Amino acid sequence: RGRGSCGKKIQAMRIVEDAFDMIHAQTNENPVQILVRAVENAAPREDVTRLKKGGVAYSQAVDVAPMKRIDESVKNLALAGFYGSFNTNTSAAEALAKELIQAAKDDNNAQSIKRRNEVERVALASR
Repeated sequence: RGRGSCGKKIQAMRIVEDAFDMIHAQTNENPVQILVRAVENAAPREDVTRLKKGGVAYSQAVDVAPMKRIDESVKNLALAGFYGSFNTNTSAAEALAKELIQAAKDDNNAQSIKRRNEVERVALASR
């Protein structure tokens, strides 16, 4: 999604490589380990599904399957990186690196962590 997603695989790979270089320069840690921690921290544990009984639809909190947790986490990290560079002077690699570092630290300023907290708050309310 976003940033010209028609056959731009090389461009996406360069953005990720540049982001990994920036992460290594800023943290002196393995960027893949930072990515793994960011995915773990940004993964929602609960979500909401809609159930229909007798013509009445209501929301029910459910546990998220492991593969869906990873998918949602990676999606939220990618979207947060894109939104961080949209209409600003920040490059996509800088925004992605910043988002990954913040998410790895479980910082509440990271957009992906905010999204996870929002989904879990809605799920808690619909128990």
